[in-house]
Amino acid sequence: MKPLVYFFVAVVSFLVFIVVFAPATPVWSLIRGNVHERVPDLNVYRVSGTVWNGESEIQFRQFPPSLLTWQLSPVDLIKGVAKITARATGEGHALEAEITLTASNGDIESLHGTINSDYINVVSEQFGFTFSGDLEIRELSISADQHWITDAAGTAHWTGGKILITTLPRSIILPPLRGLLFKQQQQLVLDITHQQQTLIRIALQKGGWAEVAIKGRMFDLANLPLPGGSTLDETILLIEEKIL
Repeated sequence: MKPLVYFFVAVVSFLVFIVVFAPATPVWSLIRGNVHERVPDLNVYRVSGTVWNGESEIQFRQFPPSLLTWQLSPVDLIKGVAKITARATGEGHALEAEITLTASNGDIESLHGTINSDYINVVSEQFGFTFSGDLEIRELSISADQHWITDAAGTAHWTGGKILITTLPRSIILPPLRGLLFKQQQQLVLDITHQQQTLIRIALQKGGWAEVAIKGRMFDLANLPLPGGSTLDETILLIEEKIL
């Protein structure tokens, strides 16, 4: 019986070793195609560590790359739930969140951190704008199923500063602004406000189209002339762009 017991102990020990030290790279190879199909603009490099505690470098479009580190709780996997603590850091940004994944749903909770203007300007400059200051994200949450976003809530604060419109060229100085994220019908909406008045509304639709509505109040705050007959609450400029 002893050889059988020893063999059983050896097999169990080997399985425990595989589970505890499961390398992340082979697992990523299995899901790489599915991730790229769903998010084609996301690039993932140099996956290392284990499934439970690892890191990789990620980059979305032309934004600066991020070092993504994660910790996965093995206890919740028994219940069919993956609970992950993730942190992304890099040039001009540091973000942290709690992520919960099931077979049908995904939740990003307690997303917080800071995004510096250096991070944003890499992309915004292509559209004719550069910013100063920092964007502070505070306890933001987003829930989604396999089809679309089901809920969203949270706030962000921009510290204020100079916005350079490179196409004119002209610069404007703005005070600190507040962003309010929420779900409205089938749209993910971000309202940029000052003194509880909406300046800009950004709405992301299910198909990936984003609509940016700039109100007359934004022109007034920036000391820009309003078109004749326009009101502060009227949409002066409407921009549509497919971003996803």
